Amino acid sequence: MAAYLTNRVLMSSLMFFVMTGSLNAQVADIKAICGKAKNQSFCTSYMKSNPKTSGADLQTLANITFGSAQTSASEGFRKIQSLVKTATNPTMKKAYTSCVQHYKSAISSLNDAKQSLASGDGKGLNIKVSAAMEGPSTCEQDMADFKGDPSAVKNSGDFQNICGIVLVISNMM
Repeated sequence: MAAYLTNRVLMSSLMFFVMTGSLNAQVADIKAICGKAKNQSFCTSYMKSNPKTSGADLQTLANITFGSAQTSASEGFRKIQSLVKTATNPTMKKAYTSCVQHYKSAISSLNDAKQSLASGDGKGLNIKVSAAMEGPSTCEQDMADFKGDPSAVKNSGDFQNICGIVLVISNMM
């Protein structure tokens, strides 16, 4: 009987602490986040287009947005990789190959940033996502210089905007 009561008290206490902890998570202020984003209209559209962002706390919103940044980087990488395979002009092939390397670097930086995100290290997340943004930005400049396929840089703009949102969120963590 005493063991039963002890288990009940223990379970009740555990439930109390779990519920109290979940109540401490505050809903992220999306309007404030988008107000600080470099591209505010993109941020607002992005947040409205993803139903998971509504009512999300800051950590959840960081995870959602970071996941989108990873997806965008991977899509850009695949797109440019396909352009390398189909390029017939040696100069363009070299430019696309360089872009593939830039995207590999960005993906690597994002993989490094996962640990900062998981631990709630906003400063570390900011530094690593900022580093990830450099590769696609350089690729975009290269494509402008070499008059490359415009579809190669469309993804870069989205990637930059999504990462910009992650940076704002990281500063709030």
